[in-house]
Amino acid sequence: MKLLWLLLTAMVGLSGCASMTKDQCLLANATSWESIGLIDGSDGWDPDRRLAMHRDACKEVRILPDRTTYMRGWNNGVIEYCTPDRGYSVGLSGSSGNSGVCPPETRGIFNDNVDLGLRIYNLRNQISSLDSEIDRYERRLREANLDKETRRDFHIKIRHRDEELTHLRMLLYEAQSIPIIRD
Repeated sequence: MKLLWLLLTAMVGLSGCASMTKDQCLLANATSWESIGLIDGSDGWDPDRRLAMHRDACKEVRILPDRTTYMRGWNNGVIEYCTPDRGYSVGLSGSSGNSGVCPPETRGIFNDNVDLGLRIYNLRNQISSLDSEIDRYERRLREANLDKETRRDFHIKIRHRDEELTHLRMLLYEAQSIPIIRD
């Protein structure tokens, strides 16, 4: 069964635009839609939307997803998705996730951790952007044909960006020191 689980996981992960290939549809139908539901739930997919995608992908081989079996797996998978740690990692990836699939008792904590992860993600991006801007100014300063006033302007811009960078790094340090919200 573990081998089947790994095979289904790999196959779903490798599929292109369609949610499943013909072979994946046949394999899911021959074994169980529960594993597909588990994968989709743990990835935070809306079950109705994802089942519609699977139905479209499998109609060519005349296979219909078994909703009852799929939902049994999805209900177990969504429990894995709606954890505080997953919410945090979803936010760190720059996504706002899909808290709408989470049960009411876990939705708030999931969202709080997504927000914390997103705050860190956004601060890292702002820092990276400022670093790149400073690098551009420093490259321009190495140009031989710059007049004195332009050089002074670049130095002022670099100093201001450095101040912004220091502030953002402090905010990032503070955000990273906030523990994941557990309850």
